[in-house]
Amino acid sequence: MTEEEIVQGCISNDRRCQSTLYKKYFPLLSSIALRYYDNQDDALQAMNLGFLKVLNKIKTYDSKYALATWIRHILVNHIIDDFRKTARYTEKTLITDFHDSNEQTSINLIEEKWEEEELRHMLEVLPLTTKNVFNLYAIDGFKHKEIADMLGISEGTSKWHVSDARKKLKKQMEIKTIENTPKVKVSNSN
Repeated sequence: MTEEEIVQGCISNDRRCQSTLYKKYFPLLSSIALRYYDNQDDALQAMNLGFLKVLNKIKTYDSKYALATWIRHILVNHIIDDFRKTARYTEKTLITDFHDSNEQTSINLIEEKWEEEELRHMLEVLPLTTKNVFNLYAIDGFKHKEIADMLGISEGTSKWHVSDARKKLKKQMEIKTIENTPKVKVSNSN
């Protein structure tokens, strides 16, 4: 079945096509959701609700764009909406504007050095807002202005969260490097 046939089947509410679409994009959906949530249950719930939105909006899909990109966009927006909703009730953090003189630094070097799962574990220890802003900026490629607009924070606060995440991740990487450095055994030979 071609991608176009799957999309047309989903528009017609064909359960087989919906199942095929879900199975085909499950790895993409789950990897995105797991980056934003601390546990698999929340990630799975967000992923499934995001997929439901995909099915509800499938009629608006324009085939001149990659389907994977369109699905990713819908899921990330769903996760951001969910984050905004929960953030209003759980986190009332006031952070002053932050100006990073090193804004051009590439964050994605971290991804090159560490396996995806190890990176995910490292991100789990970050505070929720910091983790989500970092994901949006460094992994999903949003600009600080876009993040600020999406989350209802200032650009400076977005920059602060990215900088804070960098510091904490760098510290974790240094600790991990020290832990993985082979120990040299010194023997006393007389």
